Amino acid sequence: MPLFLPPFTLCLLTILVAGALVRVQARAQMLARGVRRRTQLLAGVILGSGLWGAQIVTLRAQDLTAPPATAALHWLVSVGISVGFLLWYRHHALDRPVRVTGALILSVTATQVAGLSGYPVPLSTAHAPQVLTLFALGVLISLAAASLIRRPGLSGAAQLATVTLGQSLMVTLITLAAASLLPAGVPVPADTLPTLALGTAAALLLTVVAGLFGDLQDRRAQRLTALVAERTAELQAERDFHVALLNSLNDRIVIADAHGRLAQHDEAATRLYHLPPTGTLAPDWAATYGLHTPQFTRLLRQDEVPLYRALTGEVVRDALIGIDTPAGRRIVTCNATPVTGTDGTLSGAVVAMNDVTERERAQRELARTATQHAEIIESLDEALLLLDPDGRILSRNGRVGELLGPHCAAATNLADLLAPLTVRDTQGRPVGGRSPNFRALLGGAARFTQSIMHVERPDGRHMWLHSRAQATHQNGELSGVLYLFRDVTDQHELHEQLLRATRFAPLTALPNRAHFEDLAAALPATPGRTLIVTQCLNVSDLRAVHGALADDLTLAFTRALRGTYSDALLLGQLDDHTFALILPAAEPRLRAGLLAPLTLDQSQPPVFPRVRACARAWPSDEAVQPALHAAETTLAVAPEGALLTAEDRHLEDRRRRVQLENALRRALNSGDFQVQYQPIIDLTSGEIVKAEALVRWEDPEVGRVPPDVFVPLAEQLGQIHVITDLVMREALREARRASVTLRRPLRIAVNLSPNDLNAPDFMDRLHRLMCEHPDAAQHLTFEVTESGALVNLEQTTRHLTTLREWGFGLALDDFGTGHSALSVLQHLPIHHLKLDRTFVWGIEGNARQQVLTGAVMELAARLNVDVIAEGIETATHEAILRGMGCGLGQGYLYSRPHADPDWAALDGWPNVS
Repeated sequence: MPLFLPPFTLCLLTILVAGALVRVQARAQMLARGVRRRTQLLAGVILGSGLWGAQIVTLRAQDLTAPPATAALHWLVSVGISVGFLLWYRHHALDRPVRVTGALILSVTATQVAGLSGYPVPLSTAHAPQVLTLFALGVLISLAAASLIRRPGLSGAAQLATVTLGQSLMVTLITLAAASLLPAGVPVPADTLPTLALGTAAALLLTVVAGLFGDLQDRRAQRLTALVAERTAELQAERDFHVALLNSLNDRIVIADAHGRLAQHDEAATRLYHLPPTGTLAPDWAATYGLHTPQFTRLLRQDEVPLYRALTGEVVRDALIGIDTPAGRRIVTCNATPVTGTDGTLSGAVVAMNDVTERERAQRELARTATQHAEIIESLDEALLLLDPDGRILSRNGRVGELLGPHCAAATNLADLLAPLTVRDTQGRPVGGRSPNFRALLGGAARFTQSIMHVERPDGRHMWLHSRAQATHQNGELSGVLYLFRDVTDQHELHEQLLRATRFAPLTALPNRAHFEDLAAALPATPGRTLIVTQCLNVSDLRAVHGALADDLTLAFTRALRGTYSDALLLGQLDDHTFALILPAAEPRLRAGLLAPLTLDQSQPPVFPRVRACARAWPSDEAVQPALHAAETTLAVAPEGALLTAEDRHLEDRRRRVQLENALRRALNSGDFQVQYQPIIDLTSGEIVKAEALVRWEDPEVGRVPPDVFVPLAEQLGQIHVITDLVMREALREARRASVTLRRPLRIAVNLSPNDLNAPDFMDRLHRLMCEHPDAAQHLTFEVTESGALVNLEQTTRHLTTLREWGFGLALDDFGTGHSALSVLQHLPIHHLKLDRTFVWGIEGNARQQVLTGAVMELAARLNVDVIAEGIETATHEAILRGMGCGLGQGYLYSRPHADPDWAALDGWPNVS
C-alpha cells in the first residue's frame, strides 16, 4: 500500500485537472471545437507530467534514480505522448469505449517504456505474472470507467469523477507493473542517455508538430468551409427572400428576354391564367391570353400589349387592360419596364400585373352610389348645407334656395347666405352668422346642436325653420359643420295652438288650472295677497239645456270678473264654471259688479248670476296648490251671493267627507252592507202581504252611517248600482225563504235610485238577473221616488212599463213630498202608492191633514192603485187610516227592520180591530 498510494494520488490530481480542462464531462463541446488549443496543450503538459511523476516516484521507491538529463528527456517524451493523445481524443471522444481506452493504454504504456529505457540495466522476469496481472487489471478498470460514463442520466460531475478514478487506477497499476521489471537497488550510470528514448522523443516531437500542423490546416479548412456555407446560406436566404417577396406581392410578375420569350413568372401569374405563361410574343398573343380593352369591347392590338411596348423601350405605367381568364373576366393594371445592360443594350422586360377587378367594380359602384346619394340629397325635404370651419360653403342642395331664397345660389359663405335674411330665435332675439351653436361646434363644446328660428326673407315670406347642426371630423380633426334646415312652420303653429289648448281655457282664453298654478308660482310674494275662487252656478244649469247660451253666459261672467276685479294680479279658469283670481290685498266681501245682471243677447232678458265665492289668504311661504285646494274645498259650502272666508273647520268637514268616501269605497269593494226587512201589513187581516228591503252600513272606523248620507255619496261616486245589485239578490233570497215560511208568495220591495233608472245598462242587468233567477219577477217589487222619476220622466216611464210587463211589482215611494205628484201619477204604470210618513205623523189631531190624506186615498182608488201608508207607529194611526180606506200599512207598530225577521211570528197582526 505505501508503494501504491503516492503514484495513485499524483495521477488522481493530474488526471482530474486535465479532464476538467478538456471537458471530459462535455465531450460534445470538445468535438464542436468548444475547447481552445492552448487549453488542450496545458492539459497535455499536466497529464504528461502526472504520468512522468508517477513513474519517477515508483522507481525511486525501488532505489532507482535516473540522471537529470535522462529524467528531463523522459518528461519531454511523456508530455509529447500526452499532447498527442489529447489531440487525437478531441476528434474521437464519442468513439466506442474499447477504442478510446485502447488508445489511452497505448499512450500510458509508451510513456512507461520510454521511462524504462533510461535505465540501462537488465530487465527482471521474476515478477512476470505480477506484471501481467497488474496490466490486465488496469486495462479492465479503464474499460469499465469508459463504459460507465456512457450510461444515460449520469451528471457531468459524476462522469468526471468516474474518468478520474478509473484512469488513475489504470495508470497507477501499469506504472507499478512496469517498475516491477527493473531490479531494485541497481545503480544507473550518470552519463547514459538512452538511444531509444532519444529516438522516441524525436519521433514524438515530429508527430506532435505534424499533428499541430495538420490540426492548423484542418481548422483553416473548417473556417473556409464555414465561410462558404455561410455565404451560400446568405445567398440562398436572399434568393428565398426575393422569391417570397415576389410571391407575396399582389402583382403578377412575368419576365421576358429581348426576343419576347417568357423566361420566368411567379405563382400569382400562374393562378391568374390557370396555366404557366409560356411562348414567344407574337401578333396573336392577345388572343392566346385573352387580353382585351378594360371594357372588353375588343382584343388588344400587338402595339397595345404592355410587354410589346416595353420590349420597344417604352416604360409603361398603370396601363388598364382586361383579361378573359378561365375563371372569368378580370381587370388588371400593368407596369412594364424594359431591362437594359450596362452598355445600354435591351436584354428583356419585366411586366407586373395587379388585379384591380374589385377596385374597378367598387369604383363603378361608388360612382353609381354617389349619383344616387346626390339624387337623394336633392330630393330631401330638408335643406342641406356643409360649411368648413371658416364658414365657407362646401356643398348644398337645391332645397336651400327654395327655403332661404334665390340669393343662395351666389352665396359663398354663411355670412352671404344670411345677410339678406332676418333671423330670430324663439325669444325674438336676432341670430348672426356665427351663432352660439356654431361657436360651440367649432370649440368642441358640442358635437351637434338644434334650434328653432324664425326667418323673414326679402320677399316678405315668413317661416319657422328647425336647424340641426353637426360637427364633421376627418382624421380626428374638425373638418366642417353640416346644417340641416327643415320648414316647421305648420308644426310650430300647431304647437302654439296645442300650447294654447293645454294652457288656456278654449272659450275664455284665461289660463287653465295647470297654467294658473305655474303663473301664480312665478308671482312675486306680497304681504296680504288673497286667493279667491268663485263659481257661476247658472252655467252648469244652463249647460244641460242650452250649450250656446251657457257659453254666452260664461263669456259675460268673464267680462264682469275682469271689469270688477281689474286690480287682480292674475285671473284664471279652473273648470267650466269655476274661476280663480289673486288680489294684492284682503277682500272682505263680493264686489257688487259681480252680482249685477248679465246681458247675453239683446233679444233675451238679462240673467242674474248665481255666484258663490271663497277667499283664502295666501301667505308667501305657502305653495299655490294647498291654498287653491283649501279655497275650493270651502267653496262647496259657501252661500250664494256672498264671499266666504276659508277656515280650518271647512277643511275638517272636507276631511271627514274624504274619510267617508274612502270607507265607502272599501265597503263597495267588499260588499260590507247589511240588508234589513220591514213587513207591510194588510190593515184588515193583519197578514204580511209585502216587505221592504232597507240597506244599512256600519264601518269599523267611521261607525254607523245613515242611508240618507251614504246613498247620495254612492250616487256621486257612480257606484250606487253595486248597492242596488246586492240588495236585489239578498231580497230575492229572503223573499224565497219568507214565501216558504208563510206558504204563499211574498214580494219584497227594493228602492231604485234615479241613477239606476237612467243607467244605460240597467235593463240589461235586470234581464241577466231574470235569466239567472227566473222567479225574480214573482218575488221583487221596485220602488221609485217621485223626485227620482222626474229626472227623466219619459225614460223612467218606458223602463217601468217594461218591468211591469216582465211581472215585477212597482210602487211610487214618498208620494206627496215633491212638487208634481199628480202629474207623475198619470204617467207611471205603478201598482202601489206609498204615502209618505209626513201624512201619517200627527194625523190624529189635525183635521186638515186628515182631509188631505183622505183625498189621496180617494184619488188612488179612482186610479186603481193600492195605498201603503208609511210610518204607522200607533194603533190610532192604524185605525184612522183603515177608516179612510187605506188597505196596507208599514211602521214600527208592526215591526222594526230586521236582518233575519221571524216571518211566521209577524204574520197575523194581533191588534187588528
